[in-house]
Amino acid sequence: MATSHKGSQASPHLKSALAELLQAHPAFQTTSFIDDLRKREFSRLDEQGHIYLDYTGGGLYADSQIREHTDMLGYRVFSNPHSTNPTSEATTELIERARSYILDYFNASPHEYVAILTSNATGAIKPVGEAYPFRPGDHYVLTFDNHNSVNGIRDFARPKGAEVTYVPVIPPELRIDEGRMHRYLSQTHFDGNNLLAYLAQSNFSGVRHSLDWIEEAGEFPARWAR
Repeated sequence: MATSHKGSQASPHLKSALAELLQAHPAFQTTSFIDDLRKREFSRLDEQGHIYLDYTGGGLYADSQIREHTDMLGYRVFSNPHSTNPTSEATTELIERARSYILDYFNASPHEYVAILTSNATGAIKPVGEAYPFRPGDHYVLTFDNHNSVNGIRDFARPKGAEVTYVPVIPPELRIDEGRMHRYLSQTHFDGNNLLAYLAQSNFSGVRHSLDWIEEAGEFPARWAR
């Protein structure tokens, strides 16, 4: 992410460094809209001297989001969605709209997927591990660069007799070892309850893994959940 040092508050040293950068890489000037966005929506970063890099773990909320959310709460009344009164229906409408936006963002058909809202990644993954019907001889396959919350499913798989297998990623690109993935997916019992976990995009390396593994896992004769 570009920083906000293009403004008038930049030190002479930074201005000189920026001039040299633009001379060597003039296309960098096209990123100025990011600096404008930072100044407009995230001015608190510069005011408090922060350099925030944890966007893969938790994105920052923008100033406009705070204002819009405050306005919504100030002018409307919401209550528990599990009812049919007007305030409950208003809450239900917002929840369903959020689910619809999420599915649209991921190009996921509502006929095939359901968006379940949870507090965080751990809160989303733990119920999967708790409810998944692992049995002796089943397989839980996951990649080395999975989110740490995904590793926690091991504690549900192993006590039920399932085998846990990690698919390595190959440096320097840190992409999935395709040969091993093929082998691990094929080494399963026909009637097993198997689970495959891998990231569409690694929050460790930034690598975007192929989504073809979802379809391929479904083509094996064993029962694979993805």
